[in-house]
Amino acid sequence: MDKQQQILIERKQYMQQLRDLKDQNIIKVISGVRRCGKSTLLLMFADELIRGGVQEEQIQILNFEDLDTLSIGDIYQIHTYIKDRLVADKPNYIFLDEIQNIKDFQRLVDSLYIKPNVDVYITGSNAYLLSGELATLLTGRYVEINLLPLQFSEYHNFILSKSPNLSKMETLANFLQFGGIPEYHKQLMVSEKQADLLADSILKTIVEKDIFQRLNITNKHDFNKILDFILDSVGSYVSPRSISDTLRSHGTVVDKQTVAKYLDALCEAYLIYKVPRFEIKGKGLLQTLNKYYVVDPIFAKVRLKKAMLKDRSHWLENMVYLELVRRNKEVFIGKRDNLEVDFVVVDHEDYTSYYQVAWTTEDSDTLERELASLKAIKDSTPKYLLTTDVDFNPVYDGIRKLNVIDWMLQNN
Repeated sequence: MDKQQQILIERKQYMQQLRDLKDQNIIKVISGVRRCGKSTLLLMFADELIRGGVQEEQIQILNFEDLDTLSIGDIYQIHTYIKDRLVADKPNYIFLDEIQNIKDFQRLVDSLYIKPNVDVYITGSNAYLLSGELATLLTGRYVEINLLPLQFSEYHNFILSKSPNLSKMETLANFLQFGGIPEYHKQLMVSEKQADLLADSILKTIVEKDIFQRLNITNKHDFNKILDFILDSVGSYVSPRSISDTLRSHGTVVDKQTVAKYLDALCEAYLIYKVPRFEIKGKGLLQTLNKYYVVDPIFAKVRLKKAMLKDRSHWLENMVYLELVRRNKEVFIGKRDNLEVDFVVVDHEDYTSYYQVAWTTEDSDTLERELASLKAIKDSTPKYLLTTDVDFNPVYDGIRKLNVIDWMLQNN
């Protein structure tokens, strides 16, 4: 078995979503940061279709980062190319990978969608895919699947197949250090240096192609300063004004409007996620001081040239945030009076729960500090304290303390 086969990891959650949506009269939009596994997911789904009895000629896969595909021509020529290969009186599965590289791709997608017996799947690496004309043209006719890098349970199963003697804590430390970009781990089997070069290349491609070129940003120096700042501020409260003031104190002058524009661009490229604050007592969103989390820690590792475990508490919080996003409908930062709750979570049935995250609370003062914000919420809403401690899930005034590794390995 070669290394490409060895690194193939089934993304069970996303594969099940595709199975559930198969043959439904709706466009499937798979979005996510570059190299998180969107193309591989499509190929795995296509392979499953074939194993289920679909003939190969019923499946068309066009990757618009491939020059051979781009050479077909404009949307009209691509449309003719696909139409001429449709199999009559049978379902046809059309996979359009990185479709945002084609001008006016929205019209192509819409035209294919309205044809009988055509099931359309598209991927893209920028939120622009679901903005502007596409959103207007296809309102109510698409569903988005936001693909994230490997979650801890997927990584855990993969790494144990290679190194079965690793403890859970060692696996967690590796994940905080190396993240969940599948291709990175393929290169890591060769060397960490080669893997880091790949991650650095992915990050540069995201910045150049998904941000600089799309938004025509010319002041790359200021943008890179903001990128470095946000990668180094995971788990901290920031705002465009606070970033602008901090950069100004270090000799870089960028107004808050420009900072806000650059932060939006990073979010649209799925590189970072903005999490607003929620006032628990008043039941409303606050307009200032959000937090930003990074789609994968490896980008901070290669960009900032730092050992991730030195800031393990914040990166554990980053990991928990991404896990909560996978499992739930909405995730916020909580505020109650002068106390902060790491996460306010609304699940798919609209039930709310609260989460606090700490590396360890073995020290009694630390435990009381972490519990204080949850204790201030005087209702029966589920409340959880997630740590790396192993102490058999004690309960404090209705607050359940859980081992974060076991929690992430739960079958959700």
